[in-house]
Amino acid sequence: MIVVAVMLLAYVGLRHDTVFYQRQLAEVVTVQKTRTTTQHDEFNNVTHHINQRVHIRLLNGKARGTVTTISNSYDSSLALTQPLKPGMQIFLSSVHGGHGWQFRTMKRDATWLPLLLGMFTLVMVQMGQAGRKTVLAMVVNMGLFILTTYLSSRMQDAAVFWLFIIFSVLAAIITLGLVMGFQQEQTWTVIITVVSTIFLTLGLAQLVFWLTNERGMHFELMTFITQLPGPMFMAMTLVGVLGAVMDEATDMIATLYALLMANPKVTVRQLITAGRHVGQEIFGALSNVLFLIFMANEIPMTLLYLRNGNNIGYTFQMNLSLGMIQTLISAIGIVLTVPVGIFWVWLFRSRRTRGMMP
Repeated sequence: MIVVAVMLLAYVGLRHDTVFYQRQLAEVVTVQKTRTTTQHDEFNNVTHHINQRVHIRLLNGKARGTVTTISNSYDSSLALTQPLKPGMQIFLSSVHGGHGWQFRTMKRDATWLPLLLGMFTLVMVQMGQAGRKTVLAMVVNMGLFILTTYLSSRMQDAAVFWLFIIFSVLAAIITLGLVMGFQQEQTWTVIITVVSTIFLTLGLAQLVFWLTNERGMHFELMTFITQLPGPMFMAMTLVGVLGAVMDEATDMIATLYALLMANPKVTVRQLITAGRHVGQEIFGALSNVLFLIFMANEIPMTLLYLRNGNNIGYTFQMNLSLGMIQTLISAIGIVLTVPVGIFWVWLFRSRRTRGMMP
């Protein structure tokens, strides 16, 4: 009930917050289809183009409450355009010297923000104190990511990668520290494992790129790139590796510390064996999750290329090659997490043992 109440309150509030916007907002009142045309291409793809006459009511500004009419066009693929329906709240841009309006984009916060708040509330209710720490870590990381992307748009291209390195280190420290506790040795073992594994993984990737002279790396195929594609590709890879390595390192090191608590005299060989077993259990599932996330993101463009007569090889090169390389780099990071984590657990254990000796 608490989750539903939070979501309903958020939805109602966001549907009635239009007076706080400076950009012109309107609500769709009625919609009429005025014209429909059909287009065929040489590959037998059929696209329907629909024109709409839309009656809208302005929701803010000096003309608030005024009802006017705009036009909207969309096609059946809905790839770049979308139909308008009654009840939608939309942003407008002025045309004809301020004497008319044109549909710009939808106001979506009343859809995704209640879902986000509902998820946060559910986590806090179900997990208690741990859930509240998890939500706090997520909010802080969102703020860090927004700040990082804002700064990256105002810095030199080559500095983008180093900016995201700083973000990754801070995100790892804040997330693990809030969830596991900043004063726990286990927390800092995980943090050091994550950071060192990331640097080792990206270092190996850069070495391979240098030895192969980046043959087969078509950075120019990255979409919506306005900066140097090389550093941006490495920054994207860095964030992906961070998530994968942090997931595995947390599980593996928690298992090794539990083993040390149960048997303080455990040998190095036993630590290595236990760490390898945990890594083997996690590697397959985590690598496949990363691959499926990557494939899900690329399905629309892949289908678009295939339906327009391109063969699989060309489609792979244009859409899937860079993502596959990122997935492979993340998989290498998952593999390297095991020896790196075992090393740091052994090192901290050795220092603690020497400190206890007279």
